Amino acid sequence: MKKFIYLLILVFVVSCDNSDDNNSDDNNSIENSSVGIPTLDATGTLAEQTVEEAKKVIYGKWSIDNGLGITGNVNGSKSKSVNFESSSLNSNTCEFDYIEFTDDHFLMGFIFNEEPQAVFGIYTLNEDSNGFVSSVDLFIDESGSELKIATLTDVVVTESSTELTATFTIELSIPEEYAEYQVCNNLQGDYNAQKEVPMDESYTEDENSNHALFVNDWVLESIVDSNGQDLTLEYLSYPCYFYDETTYEEAYLEGCSPASDLYLSVSTFGTYTFAYVGSSEGTDVEVDTWAWTDSTQTAFYVNDGYEIVSVVSLTESKGVFSTTDDYEDITLFYTFRSL
Repeated sequence: MKKFIYLLILVFVVSCDNSDDNNSDDNNSIENSSVGIPTLDATGTLAEQTVEEAKKVIYGKWSIDNGLGITGNVNGSKSKSVNFESSSLNSNTCEFDYIEFTDDHFLMGFIFNEEPQAVFGIYTLNEDSNGFVSSVDLFIDESGSELKIATLTDVVVTESSTELTATFTIELSIPEEYAEYQVCNNLQGDYNAQKEVPMDESYTEDENSNHALFVNDWVLESIVDSNGQDLTLEYLSYPCYFYDETTYEEAYLEGCSPASDLYLSVSTFGTYTFAYVGSSEGTDVEVDTWAWTDSTQTAFYVNDGYEIVSVVSLTESKGVFSTTDDYEDITLFYTFRSL
């Protein structure tokens, strides 16, 4: 079903710090041996970490506080909500929601004009002269080029009781061509973020479990239905469709070129991201939640549990999934290659 593609749609995790405290038995870090899941409870200061160590420090999903009882500093104010009026007729608001890192990609969520939105891309860990991480740059794909939209510095992850907290400073640089979203640049400042609880299946020592294999970054290879019809291009054209308010129907934007690739990033924190890149309409990002239907890990829920996706086959390098439309009596097969 198209819902699988349309709705399936990655903050700070650290590998063990080099200090004696973090390497002690009391730290209880779980070094998952699975393909896609590193240490889930590490702490540390990025300025004291190598690139390899820092990647493990920032891996995970973090809820960013927006004035809900947690201190912060945004342009001298504790309020994380920013309002900007470009004219008397246009007023935009922007708040942080969350940020998540996988091994190679990031997902940053905003509440823009009271609606959830997200940006997806790659990140780079910058090194100082001593080989330690000085900052984290976030990039999005813009017409085949990587465009920097934010830089994080002073990233520190600490643990108190059973909660992990990240503190960091962020400077956003959303370019002028995204004028509507430049209000989000005013969010620069110091933040606290709490790490969300990972899925129960995250704590596995079986590197060949479906969960360990599925939590990964993927790119679409093909979509074929049970009649043998190739629907790949149709799905890559998703960014070109819009809702026509005159006909009250979905319409195709004239002159639009479809996406060249569809990336799927699966998180062990129960979310997944679809990023359509290469379209003339820019990068389109869709985010949703997922959960295994049972302990066999042979199918999972999406679309708030209203749809089930079956695992046809899954290895470290390739995954094949299927959905069935009982009304139309047809099954779609989705093939992804790991990145």
